[in-house]
Amino acid sequence: MALFPGSPFWSTLFFLMLLNLGLSTMFGNMQGILTPLMDNFKLLGRHKTLLTVFTCALGFLIGLLFTQRCGNYFVMMFDDYSATLPLIIVVIFEAISVSWVYGADRFLDDIEVMLQWRPPVVYKYMWKYVCLVSMIGLLGASLVRMFVKRPTYTAWNHSTAEEMTLEYPGWALVLLTMLILIASLPIPIGYAHSLLKTRLGRTRGEDGECKPERERYTKCDTAEPNDARRRTLSIEDNENRPGASFLPIDIDRYQLLPQQEEVEDEEDTGV
Repeated sequence: MALFPGSPFWSTLFFLMLLNLGLSTMFGNMQGILTPLMDNFKLLGRHKTLLTVFTCALGFLIGLLFTQRCGNYFVMMFDDYSATLPLIIVVIFEAISVSWVYGADRFLDDIEVMLQWRPPVVYKYMWKYVCLVSMIGLLGASLVRMFVKRPTYTAWNHSTAEEMTLEYPGWALVLLTMLILIASLPIPIGYAHSLLKTRLGRTRGEDGECKPERERYTKCDTAEPNDARRRTLSIEDNENRPGASFLPIDIDRYQLLPQQEEVEDEEDTGV
């Protein structure tokens, strides 16, 4: 780029592109963090602006760690250990929950309803056996390698002007372990919390204090609901929706509108 005519102009455009690319990526990342927090904690949802500012400031302070002279080593540490093993663990839990807990057949039924065609049955066995066994084997091999061979990193030797492979110190190994646990523990903790909450609700329902909520969903149904009932529910939902901007219409008159449109279409076509 330095050899281009007007290289300062092209360099400015290049770094502006990198800046916009990073900002657009962070928009999605921030929403992935803020939205679950605001959905699960009503107090945080009332102070969305303060939560956003605090999260951005915290991320900025953490990011200063990667701008030091040794920042590249921390980048390598986070890149190698905060995403690889936790991602494998997340995929294993996802395969178990979808294929065995929820049920692969039920999941295929859901896909059929959404796509209007049923995926081949080979996906069922891939999810239940092949992918799950492969991920467990990959996780086991990675853990064995970590315990047998101590984790290393590549460092630059200024005296010899060449790269060296060094072992992580003790505090770095503790940090690596914390990175893996922090990224992996929310899933089993959430599962245990949901399981205990469900069992506690069933126990209270048997004692007569409160009844657990009945599962409303068992299996996707491909049958279309009654059109008149669907329109009635749609009108009631729109009337109860805050800030509705359309004028209220009588339900009977509203239900006749589609029939009138069909008659007009028949007259236009001459049928």
